[in-house]
Amino acid sequence: MALPLPRLRLATLALIGFGYSATALPAFAFEAGTQWIQINPSHRTQPERVLITYPAKADGDPYRLGADALWVGVPARRNATPVQEKFPLVILSHGSGGNAAGLGWLSTELARNGFIVAAPNHIHSTSGDSIPVESFKIWERAQDVSALIDTLTTSATWSALVDKDRIGGIGFSLGGTTMMLTAGARASLQTFVTHCAEAGGKDAGCNWFQKGGVDFSQVDREAFEGGYGDKRVSAVIAVDPGFAMAYQNESLAGIDRPMLFINLGEGDGIMSGTNAQSLAVDIPEANYALVPGANHFSFLSICNANGAELLKQYEDDPVCDEVSDIPREKLHQQIFFNIAVFLRGTLLER
Repeated sequence: MALPLPRLRLATLALIGFGYSATALPAFAFEAGTQWIQINPSHRTQPERVLITYPAKADGDPYRLGADALWVGVPARRNATPVQEKFPLVILSHGSGGNAAGLGWLSTELARNGFIVAAPNHIHSTSGDSIPVESFKIWERAQDVSALIDTLTTSATWSALVDKDRIGGIGFSLGGTTMMLTAGARASLQTFVTHCAEAGGKDAGCNWFQKGGVDFSQVDREAFEGGYGDKRVSAVIAVDPGFAMAYQNESLAGIDRPMLFINLGEGDGIMSGTNAQSLAVDIPEANYALVPGANHFSFLSICNANGAELLKQYEDDPVCDEVSDIPREKLHQQIFFNIAVFLRGTLLER
């Protein structure tokens, strides 16, 4: 759906399914292999686990990545033999309380189409280890990205497969915040605090941090508003990015790489605090897309048949619910098409 916004380029949304047009990527060029590695970022006090999903041969151990009592998971091949070529690298950053395997629907599809995807489980911000007062340290997530690139581009194993001149990033929700900082944006703590005060309890992100014990007056402002841009990441995608209203304007104007913003839903259906329309206007090389019929949780994996009932034992968020009659699988296909077109133009064809 096109919006009459100035200086805004809109990505195509019409296609549903994997029968791509000539401008998109060929489907299933490779198998999707997976390996877990550990990195040791200097800013962390413990190792961080990272899921690497990569173009692979048809060997290894077939399994369903991310499958458990809640999620269906997706087909992949554990420890399959990597295809011995140089491929673009994409860093994939999950949302608060999410995890790398939970975005396997996207990482496996990218790997089959010729990308190496590295997805960190951000410490104290992942499933089973989600601590609001730690997740609010958004600068640590951005530092995770740079530390991960350092590791992969110097590793004897991965440096032979990663094209260090073609690196992109994708982030969802708080992962979108991560990628904003990686792209060169600088957050504004006061703007965020003011927004939360004016939201009157209607912003889910503000509520989560505040109920989780975050005292905004005690946040390290210098760290929160610091610069964490990494020039090695030359193309960035942010899906329903958190803190969308809370960036320093001059830093947005200075972002010098192509970006794609994707909002899930339209109008009032976009989750409060993640509306990226103004970001797409303020950043010089930004593109923007909407996915009508989706909601914030449509970016997550597909739930098992009893997933919604199981989830009620743990939280109130409608993670398994959709707001339209479009199945989540079809919404994933729409999202992936937009991502594929963008990455082809910014990484594959460079």
